[in-house]
Amino acid sequence: IRWKNNTDLGFAAVNRLTIKTIAEKGYSLSVLSLIETDNRLDSRYLPVDANVRYQVFAGNKLGFAFAAWRSILTHKYDHVFVDHVNLASLLVPLKWLRRCKYITWLFGVEVFSPRPDWEGKLGLHNAWKRLAISEYTRQNVQDRFPDLSIEVCDLCLDPVRHAKTTVFVPDDPITLPALDGSRSDLGNRVILHVGRMVPGDRYKGQDSLIKAFPLVFAQEPKAQLVLAGQGEDMPRLKRLALELPTAMQANIFFPGYVSDDLLQQIYQTCYVFAMPSIGEGFGLVYLEAMNQGKPCLGGNVDATPGVVRHGQTGLLVDDPRSPEQVAQALNWFLSHPKETQAMGQQGADLVQSYYLFPHFQKRFWNAVEKHE
Repeated sequence: IRWKNNTDLGFAAVNRLTIKTIAEKGYSLSVLSLIETDNRLDSRYLPVDANVRYQVFAGNKLGFAFAAWRSILTHKYDHVFVDHVNLASLLVPLKWLRRCKYITWLFGVEVFSPRPDWEGKLGLHNAWKRLAISEYTRQNVQDRFPDLSIEVCDLCLDPVRHAKTTVFVPDDPITLPALDGSRSDLGNRVILHVGRMVPGDRYKGQDSLIKAFPLVFAQEPKAQLVLAGQGEDMPRLKRLALELPTAMQANIFFPGYVSDDLLQQIYQTCYVFAMPSIGEGFGLVYLEAMNQGKPCLGGNVDATPGVVRHGQTGLLVDDPRSPEQVAQALNWFLSHPKETQAMGQQGADLVQSYYLFPHFQKRFWNAVEKHE
């Protein structure tokens, strides 16, 4: 299993949910992390009496494989979980020897076409069970591999990071550095995006928001665009934004990494959350925004419609890469404050009724224990 202390990584988020779910049922755990270097698990996700053995391998795949084999061959595990189909291929020989039955998660990017590669297909086809994080992911894989059985286990809001929602009542407005070098207060027309800025995640829609902003600014000069997150793609995104007229650059913000507390404050301050993505396997950040009572803008092309309900908790655009469609949706939000607020409330209600950790626990064990 992978474990990475970065709230922007979907794999890490699901690993935290999985570990907490298993530990709370009283199981002893052996957690092997291929890419992590820190040998400390976040104790907030574990019961006080949890019995957990944790090993990290800092990217040493050979050492990881030997340790996984040795652990499986010397222990009788009730369940073996893997968070990536390519990583699961390491366990296929043990499966063939009838020494291991493993369950693999299906997230999205690692199984969406043109993936998985031959290694991923090996791990995918030999799994005892496959858990997809959304119906869209399940259908995407099953359309290409119709003989595979796949269970769906929708995700949930992080139970530790969002254990309680503190209403932010600022004495002073949030002040951030703007693209033009000035420092400006965030007003009541903030369009927020939260996501990593790396070449592999360009599908998340920051480009579309930047290109759409002139059309939004023309209707609402008080609109502000906040793109939270960091990564090696940030300089390119900033260059794209610097191509816009100078008058708009004081209304665009790249705050980089922000703490959980500041992020919650920005969520509460924002008018709408926008992530016009084309490649979401689920979209956990939508839940974070909805939990704060914010409506969402998303794309009608990936797993987003499973979370963002068009006309109820937000709006979906058919072409998330179209600045015109993105701007049209944003302008609708900005010109319909009552309807926008109502959508935000419906989103918060949906989170409370379906996307909390106890809901995930029930879905998880129903999927794992099905047909055992």
